[in-house]
Order: sequence, then C-alpha cells, then structure tokens
Amino acid sequence: MRYVFVADDFTGASDTLATLSRAGLKTRLYLAPPTLAEVRDLDAFGIATAARSMERGALTATMQHIAESLKPHAPEVVHLKVCSTFDSSVEIGNIATAMNVLSESLAPATTVVLGGQPSLGRYCLFGNLFARGGDGNVHRIDRHPVMQDHPVTPMHEADLRRHFAGLGLPNLALLDLLALRNGGSLPGNPMLCDVLDESDQRALKDKLADSPFPQLWVGPSSVAETCFPAVSQPRVPDTLPGPLLVFVGSRSPMTAAQVAAATGFAKVVIPAGSLAHRSDGPYCQLRELLASGHHVLAVLDEELGHGLSPAGMAQRSAELLAQLMAERVAGTMLIAGGDTSSLAIHALAPRSIDYTAQLSPGVAICTAHSTDGKGLPIILKGGQMGEVDLFDKVRTKIRKDPS
Repeated sequence: MRYVFVADDFTGASDTLATLSRAGLKTRLYLAPPTLAEVRDLDAFGIATAARSMERGALTATMQHIAESLKPHAPEVVHLKVCSTFDSSVEIGNIATAMNVLSESLAPATTVVLGGQPSLGRYCLFGNLFARGGDGNVHRIDRHPVMQDHPVTPMHEADLRRHFAGLGLPNLALLDLLALRNGGSLPGNPMLCDVLDESDQRALKDKLADSPFPQLWVGPSSVAETCFPAVSQPRVPDTLPGPLLVFVGSRSPMTAAQVAAATGFAKVVIPAGSLAHRSDGPYCQLRELLASGHHVLAVLDEELGHGLSPAGMAQRSAELLAQLMAERVAGTMLIAGGDTSSLAIHALAPRSIDYTAQLSPGVAICTAHSTDGKGLPIILKGGQMGEVDLFDKVRTKIRKDPS
C-alpha cells in the first residue's frame, strides 16, 4: 500500500512520520511533493505544509498543486493530517476546503474523518469531540481551557458535523460508537467516525477493510495508528549535539509551565515589536549566546501592539530561526508552537526529514537533511504537548563536547 500524508503543519507532520516509522514503514517527510524516483524505496511519505495558518486562497492553491503532483504516485490512501483538536475556521486553515480540493483532483472512492486520537487524550463520542487539558481533565472541545480561546482558530462547536458544515462540508454522515461496536452498517460517504480507545481503531480498520480505494482519510495521527499499529519504538539517543536553542512562540499554559520549569538556559525574552520592525537585535543576541556555547531559551513576549497578525508574527519568528539554523550556530533546535515550527522549517527548506525517536507523546526528534548532506536534529512541539520538564529533558542530552 502506498500511503501518503499531507500535513497542515510541521509538528503534526513529524508526529505522523514518527507513527508510521514505529509501525515499521520506511517513511520520509518532504516540504514539496517528491518525484517518483525520490520515493521509489519508501512504503510511505509525507508532505508538510503550513496550511493550518493559510488563508483560503493560498490553501486552495497549495492543495491543488499537491493533488496534481500526487497523481503519478497513485496512492491508495491519502491522509490529510490535521490537528487532533480540529480547530479551523472559514478563512484560516479551512479543513473542509483542503478536503474538497483534494477530493476534486484525486476522486477518492471512500472518505473518512477520524474524530479522535486516544493516544493523545482526544475522543469522539456521537460526533462530539473531547480533549484532555493540561489540568488532566477531559473537556468538551468548545469548553476546553485552551481551545475555546485559541488566538487564531477558537473552537466554539463540539459537534464535528456542525463544525464541518460551518466550514463548507455539510453532508458528513456519522458512524457512531454504538454502530461501530455493534456491527452497524457504514452510514455513507463522507463519514465521521467515533473513536474512544484502541479497540475502536481496530474495529474501524476491520469495518473499512472492504471499502473501495483510493481512500481519503482526514484526522490526526490516529489515522496512521489505525492503518498501521506500532511494532517498534526506536531508542532515544543518549546524546545530541549542542548548543541547544529552544524557541517558544506558543502561548499555551503547558508551554508556559515548561518555560517556568526550565533550568540551565540563558533565558531571553524576544520583544515582538523588534521582530515586527525587523530589528537585528534578537538575531545578534541569540547568535552571540549560542556561539559562546550557551544553551538558549528564547521566549516571544505577549505584547500585542506590534501591528502584525498572529500568522505574520509566526512568519517573522520563522525567518529569525531559519537564519540561525542556516548558520548552524545551534547543534539542536526545539521549537514550541505549531505555526512557528512549520514556517521555520519551510524557510530553512531542508531536502527531507527523517524520524529519529520519540521523546514523549506528540513530541518527536527528527533530523532535517540539507542539500549538502548535513543533518540538524530538530524537535517540534505543539503548545499542549510534552511534560513540564521537557526542556530540561532535552538539555541534559546535549553532549558536553560541542564537536
């Protein structure tokens, strides 16, 4: 089976890359559609985009280009990888628009929206989405302490059928939990599927085994988990090259707790206004600290009077990080914030990305390969991912000898 995933941001792309790699598939991630020759020896491959932060026109153009580029590959399964919280809006990161464009070009015979990812504390029951919060409790998504007030795509509707209808996909049928567990028939196409635990994922795989191909699946990395259960867990490296640069563009409570808990770093607050006005100050400060061998934790401040949109500020942050990465003043980089991560990697434009190991659920170590063959360890995390001591956990793995 040729499995292709198209991810709406880079943190999600790296998570699906990790999931498929743990399932024993030879997998690689690209920033642009690869040629047939590039992926001839692969079982699956992914294309990472910044669709999550794109306005509708740019999103449509991006998905049209990807869809046309995928036709020669004739994939049996195309996985539109979206965030497990399904946050999206009509104008920004519209999941329904991406689905519609891919469907028009690739003409899938079966279309499935998988509504949960139990491995990350995301559950879909009778079409309603629930997510575990940083407080350890499970919340309906429109009452989730973070997602109900997301700065770009707040979730105000928990019923995913109503959510997708508002985005432009009004005809989503539901395979609810009772029908899934009691052998009910498939409700139609496209269909939204409930999932509460791993047994539901196995049942769904069996139920869809005879559904026609090609198939379009929409959802988080649980799609890959459903199609290909894990068979191995690569060992986390004992050491990583230094120095370490951690850049925090996320404003989530979990990331804030990780910043507060971090030790052993030179902590730098980056004024948002300095990035908005393209000041050289942040770049010079971070470069000097890293060149001196310091581990650096850079945090973008929350000042909002700079005049840029969240997407614009993520782009300026990405440009700063890409400049630092290109000069290789950091041996390992960790970026907290989905939009910033995606844009930074696209600005750096590596040839391809491979999975190395898993640090924690939703947080993978990958290696970005440049055209000169050199590799840079990168760790990308969404705002809500990782344990409180994540930054220190990475720092303690940096080898003392920078060579």
